Amino acid sequence: MLYSQVAGQEEIKTSLIKSINSNQVSHCYIFEGPKGMGKYDLALVFAQSLLCQNFTSDPCNICSGCVKVNTGNHPDLHIINNDETTIRREEIDEVIESIYKKPYESDKKVYIIKNAHEMTAQAANTFLKTLEEPPGDSVIILLTYNANLLLPTIVSRCQTVKFRKVNKEIIKTYLKENYDTSDEIADLAAEYSKGILNRAVNIVKGNDNLLNRRSEIIQLFDKIINSDSEIIYELENYFEENKDTIDIIIEILMMWIRDITFVKNNLNDLVINKDFKQLATAHSRLMKSDNANYLIEILQKTSDNIKSYVNYKLAIDNMLLKIQEVFK
Repeated sequence: MLYSQVAGQEEIKTSLIKSINSNQVSHCYIFEGPKGMGKYDLALVFAQSLLCQNFTSDPCNICSGCVKVNTGNHPDLHIINNDETTIRREEIDEVIESIYKKPYESDKKVYIIKNAHEMTAQAANTFLKTLEEPPGDSVIILLTYNANLLLPTIVSRCQTVKFRKVNKEIIKTYLKENYDTSDEIADLAAEYSKGILNRAVNIVKGNDNLLNRRSEIIQLFDKIINSDSEIIYELENYFEENKDTIDIIIEILMMWIRDITFVKNNLNDLVINKDFKQLATAHSRLMKSDNANYLIEILQKTSDNIKSYVNYKLAIDNMLLKIQEVFK
């Protein structure tokens, strides 16, 4: 593995490399950021860097330490909670027992704990005792989407590294170089990823079927605004069947409304769904002026209401009626 294989996060990479070369590696790090930001991948590269026998600015990928990390067989690299479930005290007891043993092959041992916020109260308190007197030959990396979910006493004893959303242009370049993606698909994936690289990769690889869903939802929107109110009741089954992915549906609707607004205001270069530009133009003619922000607020409120367990059917019906009002 190489640092360049993780897109973005350049400041973090520079800081980690500098800490190794200046012998100022912390005993415990918290890698914080939304799922899909590359926290685990960067943790692995950092771990390999610490276990590499010839490290300068990248792991050499030749020494026995690198080879074993790359094949998942290094005895001094420990991945905890690979299933990303609840971490019980017994698991932390095993980690602690291992931490206080000498490394097998390297100068250091590295522990990557995925979804560290899933520690039970007992597990967290047990883990805290290790941080109070950390052994000098161990480096612990806690991965979490929110450091506030960890005990404040744990956070205070760790170096928190915040992962930022990746610039869209960086995502586009990464997709084109690593997945032979066309400009059009790279643009779409970068926009819909919202700065989360792994999400963009999943879009390009078709793992989440988002691009196909996008076409389906845009056509559905066209049907809604060009029909009378009876269509709302006809679509009840569709929305019930897609209840588990309603967040994706609402997100696509928001993107589409923004595109309609861009076209309406002659900002064609900002359109995301360029392959549906002709339809966006048709919809822009039907849309009442200055209603885009109102509609976005309605969609966001619908999403919030559903998460708050407001009656799902009622929330969807209201959302569809509001959409029709803006385009009638």
